[in-house]
Amino acid sequence: MSNREKCLEIIDSFTDEQLATVASLLVSAKTLADDTADDAFCLQLYTDYQSCADKGEPVSLESFAHSLDIRL
Repeated sequence: MSNREKCLEIIDSFTDEQLATVASLLVSAKTLADDTADDAFCLQLYTDYQSCADKGEPVSLESFAHSLDIRL
């Protein structure tokens, strides 16, 4: 039996009232999983940047904004 089948079997055992709570818990778990994946991706980008030999020269926020024709 797959994990999906196990979960569906458990869900089928809840009453409609209990399912409202289960649905909220599942939404929270999904959000947490998505956030964790985003955090891992960002951490990997930062790690890659830190290990890069060619980081370039730092630029001030004002200079960067000006180069994009953005007024701060």
